Amino acid sequence: MMERERLTVCFHAQLKQRHATMRFEEMNDVERERLVCAIDELRGAFSKRRQVGASEYAYISFLTVSQRRTLFMHARLTEKEFNQPYWRINEESCYWRDALFRALRELFSLFEYAPTILTSVKPEQYLH
Repeated sequence: MMERERLTVCFHAQLKQRHATMRFEEMNDVERERLVCAIDELRGAFSKRRQVGASEYAYISFLTVSQRRTLFMHARLTEKEFNQPYWRINEESCYWRDALFRALRELFSLFEYAPTILTSVKPEQYLH
C-alpha cells in the first residue's frame, strides 16, 4: 500500500498518522485489531460487487457516515465539503465532485483484491 492509502485506513481505524509508517508487528494488539476491523469494513464498503448498477451518487448515499468521511478524507477534501449535502455531486458546478469520484475509484481499486480473511493475531500466538 502507498502511504496515502495507509493513511486512509489508519484514519478509518481512528489511529494516529504515525501508525501509517509502522509495521503490523510493531503495533500492540488493540491497534492491530482496530486496523484489521477497518480494513475489513472498508473492503466490504468499497467492493465493486456493491456498486453494480448504482450511480456514484446512489453508491455514496449507501455509505455510512464514517465510510463517507473516510472517502472525503481520501479525496483530500475538508470538513467544509463533507458538511455540504452530498447530493451536490449531481450538480455540474460542484467543484469537489471530480476529486470525490476519483477517490471512490481509487478505493474500489484498492479493496478489489483485499483478502477476505484477516487476523490481528501474530503467528507465534497461535501456538499458545
